[in-house]
Amino acid sequence: MTNSSTHIYLNPIRSDRVEDFERFLEAVKVAVDAQRPDLRDRWHVLRAAGPGDKDSGVTTYAFIFDGGDLDADWDLNVLMPARYGQEEAGRLMSEAAGTYATFRDWVASLGEHDE
Repeated sequence: MTNSSTHIYLNPIRSDRVEDFERFLEAVKVAVDAQRPDLRDRWHVLRAAGPGDKDSGVTTYAFIFDGGDLDADWDLNVLMPARYGQEEAGRLMSEAAGTYATFRDWVASLGEHDE
């Protein structure tokens, strides 16, 4: 049975590392297209645009996955090594991990808020 849920994930990326993160997304796209062409049109990436992104130091990305099982279908720990091999996939994913902003910086980038 196919899961018809839509999954949404928000990812805080350091604004000074956006280009690196987007290169990683291109590698993910290649892996998905090669390993799971059935998922090709079932995921979307949205990048928040606002005047405060550079000032705040954090750019938020939203990922929308249409259906499927998060572990069985969307796990990058499976998709990336299948395309790039274990060593290169590990390198790519490690570099991507370095682009993430801290939760504290992300929350601070949202401006004033209730504690």
